[in-house]
Amino acid sequence: MKILIVEDDPMVRSINIGFIHKMQKQHKIFEAANLTSAKEILIQETIDILLLDVYLGDEHGPDLLKWLRNKNYHCETILITADNSTETITEALMQGAIDYLIKPFNYQRFEEAFQKAVNRIHHLKEKTVFDQDAIDDLIQTGTIKTIKAEKGINQMTYQTIKVVLREMETPNTAQEIAEKTELARVTVRRYLEYMVEIGEVDEMLNYGKVGRPQKYYRLRNEDK
Repeated sequence: MKILIVEDDPMVRSINIGFIHKMQKQHKIFEAANLTSAKEILIQETIDILLLDVYLGDEHGPDLLKWLRNKNYHCETILITADNSTETITEALMQGAIDYLIKPFNYQRFEEAFQKAVNRIHHLKEKTVFDQDAIDDLIQTGTIKTIKAEKGINQMTYQTIKVVLREMETPNTAQEIAEKTELARVTVRRYLEYMVEIGEVDEMLNYGKVGRPQKYYRLRNEDK
């Protein structure tokens, strides 16, 4: 997954990069401090997710969204800004932004927005047609099929892990599932433990010749 951060404050760029690496270190991250640099990167690279600030010195971040539309260039865009005005929010949404984060924001809210973008990318690549319910879920949450909200459980992250589990032909470890979902291993492990607890996933131990037993996970047959 290729990520472009367009932000003129080096400290904010560093925070965003840290949040992305906390989720998954294998994303390829590009940085730009102004629209000219951002356009050069977008021309050279196929960017999947764009993290865009509104105020870039004398430049206006949403102008980049207009440029993208004129170029017929699609990437999932998240606005990250201190501007909470109705005018700017409306403009960003009209130009195709899928989420809008107000500075300062916490890691959990960043993860929610980022995972929404990742889910939309995966689902749009996997499916060729959608029914109305799937479209509604995809637009509202970035994922398909919701679950009952539980404390500390994010629907989008939950569904991302479940999709991978459903596609697996053999049991996998938390590390293997993390690589397939592009989520942090610690996050995947926490969700797997929750899914085992509610009876959706089976946990198996593989006792090797040396060391601690390895845990493997698979979705229960009735849920596939």
